[in-house]
Amino acid sequence: MQHILIFIVFILVLGFIITIHELGHFIAAKHFGVYCGQFSIGMGPKLWSKKIGETNYELRALPIGGFVAMAGEADQEENEDMKDVPFERTLKGIATWKQVVVYLAGVFMNFLSAFIIIVAVYAISVPVQSNSSTIGKVVDNSPAMAAGIQAEDTINKITVVDSGKQFLIGSYSDLQGALSKSQNNYNGETLALKVTIERDHTTFDYNVNATYRSETDSYFLGISPITRRLTFVESVEYGANYFKEASLLVFSTLGKLITNSKETIGQLSGPVGIYNVVGEVTQSGNFANVLLLVSMLGINIGVFNLLPIPGLDGSQVLFAVVEKAIGRDIPVKFRYALQLAGLALVFGLMIIVTVNDITRLF
Repeated sequence: MQHILIFIVFILVLGFIITIHELGHFIAAKHFGVYCGQFSIGMGPKLWSKKIGETNYELRALPIGGFVAMAGEADQEENEDMKDVPFERTLKGIATWKQVVVYLAGVFMNFLSAFIIIVAVYAISVPVQSNSSTIGKVVDNSPAMAAGIQAEDTINKITVVDSGKQFLIGSYSDLQGALSKSQNNYNGETLALKVTIERDHTTFDYNVNATYRSETDSYFLGISPITRRLTFVESVEYGANYFKEASLLVFSTLGKLITNSKETIGQLSGPVGIYNVVGEVTQSGNFANVLLLVSMLGINIGVFNLLPIPGLDGSQVLFAVVEKAIGRDIPVKFRYALQLAGLALVFGLMIIVTVNDITRLF
């Protein structure tokens, strides 16, 4: 049953991302008056179809993507439904800048949907630590728990027993500073402290033996601050930063494919790897993590489609700009040859990363 659930989530995640991408192309094309004969959700055999206006809206059996058929696309030249479409209603018949907008609209929708999801997750589901000296949680079996310190206590002061040095605590940052090794000039594995806290308007002193942690170069009490929900403005700021870092990571990885391809290819994941990640996230039971995965995959697909590889949106933009510069269409046979070469490159890379994914399973 668990595997069925993971498979359903996997299909829905990929289907959503690809459908959103195609919806971007469709909306932009319709806005500029381009004839769109079909807009399909899913691939494979047709389950349902309804013509509204001039467009057939379709639902197909395999929910792994979608497509939009636009007049003027190279792969629509033999489509009988497109034969009588006026030239001005084809992709070739609109201004070059409008063609570029149509080609980039899918990527834009991937980025926009990813950003909206990230902001929504931060606004609704992801609490952040406050910079407060009030304790949110005491770690089990920690020095703080052993001493009797409790959640919702507020730390006001820390005194180092051996030196008598005192630290006034007004924030969690103050607490981190007081526990740092550099502040205490002490090399022992444990640091004897007197922690002054306030609980229910009453002050208490607790003797705590904080333990040294090399990874943080500080002494460990075993407490974390209280958390709070982000405001909408903060959610947008956090979302923007997450989006920026995720996008830069994808661009950096693609750059390393050129500068250090052998090592980088070994780190990439294909459908099998994505399926495994979806499985891990689904089993965690945290829906927010599923949404963040959707946003990350959307960013990945968006950035990848910007590459000027024939068959991807980036190449369509390049073709449109080149045709404008030379004043004539690129020959159809030459364009098809480039697209086949590009698809061969993409599928070749897909095969390599899929083999890597399978190898990592064993």
